[in-house]
Amino acid sequence: MISKVLASVLWMMSLTCITPLTATEVVVYGLEAMPYCGLANGNPVGIAIDMLTEASNYGAPKFVYRFDLPWLRAQEHVQYPGNELAAIIPFSRTPQRQDQYKWVAELFPTQSRLYSFGRPAPLKSIDEAKNLSIGVVRGHAIIPILIKLGLNNLDDGAANAEINATKLSMNRINVMADSDLICIYSWGKVGKKTQELQVGPAIGDVTHVFIATGLGFPDDVARSISNAIDKMRRNGKVEEIINKWKN
Repeated sequence: MISKVLASVLWMMSLTCITPLTATEVVVYGLEAMPYCGLANGNPVGIAIDMLTEASNYGAPKFVYRFDLPWLRAQEHVQYPGNELAAIIPFSRTPQRQDQYKWVAELFPTQSRLYSFGRPAPLKSIDEAKNLSIGVVRGHAIIPILIKLGLNNLDDGAANAEINATKLSMNRINVMADSDLICIYSWGKVGKKTQELQVGPAIGDVTHVFIATGLGFPDDVARSISNAIDKMRRNGKVEEIINKWKN
């Protein structure tokens, strides 16, 4: 009888030891912003997805992805996730957001620009766009920057950049504001040729895109993600993933 009790106790202890390791799973809330991340046939895909999936092989936890929350609600949920380990991608690090989130690991830098279509010439300055309608994704981090630059005629109802690319191709907006990779990728997805997209002036500085979490996210889990991405950056894996999506 004693041996059975001891065996039971040892079994329970073994479960206690392994549960924290096997149970660590981070729910990542994403914006459909290809090629950064999105869904293809119901499956998560994109640069950020590939990076985090690979990071799990370098000591980061397992990630599961959700794209069903509206972007603004996803940001609020990640700040106050309850008992869930929650993160968000692709999340731009801005002064407005700086103190509200934990910036776990940079994924890649990006530059936003004003893109036009069918004009006699591309936009050469921000001032040229001040009386034009500008399509921008709902909740996008560049919205405060655009407003500060005096670009107030914003059409910010689109859920993703592909919708704005469609609007631009149909002349329902005059300008599309988003990052280089996203604009070019979305333009191709709506069946247009890259050379037709007119590259305009940059919006603000280079933006650094992160996987971010709420301030209460466990430091040890955050470090495991950061360390994994750092290893991948040093051995060239990050560059390999980004280049895959450029081609």
